[in-house]
Amino acid sequence: MFMAAGLLASCELETEPKGYLPDEGALAVPANFKAARVNLYTSMKSMVSNRAFNMVPELQADYFNAVSGFSNSYSASHRWEATTQTGEYASVYGGCQGGIMIANWIIDGYNSADVNNENVFPKNPTSNGKIDTDAGLLVARKAKGEAFFTRAYCIFQLAQYFCAAYDPATADNANTGASYMLHYKPSTPENEYPGRNTLNQTYQQVYDDLDSAALYINQAGVANCPYVSVEAINALRARVALSKGDWQIALDNAEPLIDGGNYSLALSDIELENMYLYDSYNVGSPYTGVNESLFTLTFGSSAELGGQQGYNYLPYQEGKAPDYLPTKSLLDLYSEDDYRLAAIFLEKTIATTTGTAGTVKMFNKFPDHGIWYLQLMSEGSRFVHEPMMFRIAEMYLIAAEASINLNKLKLAKSYLEDLQDARNYDYSGADHSTAEGLYADLKDERVRELVGEGFRLFDIKRWHLPVARGVQQQRDLCSLPGPNTTDLYRAADDNQLTWPIPKQEMDVNKNVKQNPGW
Repeated sequence: MFMAAGLLASCELETEPKGYLPDEGALAVPANFKAARVNLYTSMKSMVSNRAFNMVPELQADYFNAVSGFSNSYSASHRWEATTQTGEYASVYGGCQGGIMIANWIIDGYNSADVNNENVFPKNPTSNGKIDTDAGLLVARKAKGEAFFTRAYCIFQLAQYFCAAYDPATADNANTGASYMLHYKPSTPENEYPGRNTLNQTYQQVYDDLDSAALYINQAGVANCPYVSVEAINALRARVALSKGDWQIALDNAEPLIDGGNYSLALSDIELENMYLYDSYNVGSPYTGVNESLFTLTFGSSAELGGQQGYNYLPYQEGKAPDYLPTKSLLDLYSEDDYRLAAIFLEKTIATTTGTAGTVKMFNKFPDHGIWYLQLMSEGSRFVHEPMMFRIAEMYLIAAEASINLNKLKLAKSYLEDLQDARNYDYSGADHSTAEGLYADLKDERVRELVGEGFRLFDIKRWHLPVARGVQQQRDLCSLPGPNTTDLYRAADDNQLTWPIPKQEMDVNKNVKQNPGW
């Protein structure tokens, strides 16, 4: 099956999830749906914690430099020398298609199960006199809603990575969208493999799946919620709407999350630093937990641990050099009192394998000895962090950008400055009195707040900006300084801003059309 071929492209996605049930008719009783939910979340965690998923869109863009003598990880993307056989493309593509496959299996399984039989699927199962939401029809409906959410998320990611930025003038053109199946058919003949949809069809499918998810998910969100909630659905809808330019939908979904009171911004360097270090867990005094995350994919055991997110940003040994350093241009975006400087950058003296040394700031949003290392004290748990799928800070940024585009400048100013005040950022030098000034500072604020979380390449694409790699902290620490690295510049219409359909997929699915220029 073509999606399975994509899955095999990534070492992190090579094995089937624990308890995997490939039979089309396997979901016949509530216990099967409970097990199926585990598979769904395992798939999502495998995809999102894969370093290629969030790291490569940052390293391909403008705010990081490879260090002299580095491990060569993600070098092809960083140097813009990637091909259709570059491993990270297949890894991300396979992860998305694998998530869609498992979601389809659950949705089709629910539709074929005898869910109207209350002897098998009681509507209000009880345990010790209380409603048991992990049994009966309730757990089946929950699994179906989570499957719709996962499919929406995965199809949207295919659009982000492997489709051009949304343009209403071309969004109805053939082969501009993503290729995906909407049913679990492991024996599909090759001539029936799906081609690419239009980009409008792709976005509409995401919206439709989110609407379907909302029919089955009624769990209200709480900070750091480990499961799909009503608020997680709204957060994804806001992110999708921002990407498509549906400004009112973006604002309508982001605003209630900000105003609802369930989530709050960190207010100091210690709070923010510990939020990333301990994945928002409350580990006791002086840290009491931070309520920024709307949805966090948690690891239940050491066997579930995902990729080492900070591995390439921080040195493995004290005094050694990491693979990538933030640019001086990135650091200069922060005002002197902005506590993010202390929270997500770590100043150290390092030495490269080529003998060059210097005191620099390293990127520390995914620190070394975090919550899982404290529990396990194992090498494999270093740099490992549980993915925060949505943070309330992103919702402030979405609400502000949508408001600017809706010409609600007072509202946009309020959301932007509320976030900046919480971070102690001095915006007195920015022009917040005009739409142009607000937008310029908002674009920089998305960098300051979201750097390293995988947004930068997609922001560059949708704003139709060129990629101009920033000034280095110390040029002689950088690998092979020159036009392909430190001084890299690519025009806003460069075809490599949109990733190619991986060769493995093209070889298997002859109905898929490649992106232009690859």
